Amino acid sequence: MTGPCPHTGEAELGAYADGQLRGAARLWWNDHAGSCLRCRDQIGRIHTLGEALRASLPTSEPSSALRETVRQIIRTPAVGRERAEHRLPGWSARWTAPRACGSGIAALLLVGAGFGLGRVAGAGRSGDDVVAQVVDAHVRALQVDHLVDVVSSEHHVVKPWFAGKLDFSPPVLDLSADSFPMVGGRTEYLDGRPAAALVYARGPHRINLFTWPAAGPGGCAQDPPRVRHGFNVVHGRTAGMEFWAVSDLNAGELRAFARDWLREAGRGEGGCTAG
Repeated sequence: MTGPCPHTGEAELGAYADGQLRGAARLWWNDHAGSCLRCRDQIGRIHTLGEALRASLPTSEPSSALRETVRQIIRTPAVGRERAEHRLPGWSARWTAPRACGSGIAALLLVGAGFGLGRVAGAGRSGDDVVAQVVDAHVRALQVDHLVDVVSSEHHVVKPWFAGKLDFSPPVLDLSADSFPMVGGRTEYLDGRPAAALVYARGPHRINLFTWPAAGPGGCAQDPPRVRHGFNVVHGRTAGMEFWAVSDLNAGELRAFARDWLREAGRGEGGCTAG
């Protein structure tokens, strides 16, 4: 389920997700989104990104210059859109969230009141807010049956897949010897930045492990499990990375998974045995 849907255009999909379509076009999309998992998942990602932007950016009135730049991005064909996007204050060419949403992201930038997307990257929020985000991402992936974009249990297949999709190289660990085989991976947008999502299995259960670079220095650590909407969540950090594991596994098994993941991720730093 990778790549664009052959029956739709990126700009129109973004307009539909923003509620900008009317009449027959909206009716067509209502029907299409009900049957196309790929487009339904992309619409969910647009909405998630919109929520992240609204939560992260100030709400004062945007400048007239920013308004005009955003209008140009919305009206500009894809070939010339990149040039217009780089005129946004604080724009970073390395920002790798789903820019293909076109008009959807551009319209949401009006909420930013003149602050570029570079201001959002790395803007971490409270632990409870991140817990809510990772659980929502886990549930959404289960609901649309889109847990992975790359299906493989092989480290040498999954890790290269992330190259060029993220601005960091996530640890991709084989835990099959610990009875947690890897299913595959995908990308997400969490805590104000792109994140890697690695999916592991434990019998019929699925574990989403979200990881991104830690905001500051810190050694090996694992927090006690939390519970949200019936899902257990474990947070930890090692090897300069922060991770969140989410599953309907019982708390003890999820802690064991996190301990094993920490151990393997921390081998390059002399081992990591927290938990």
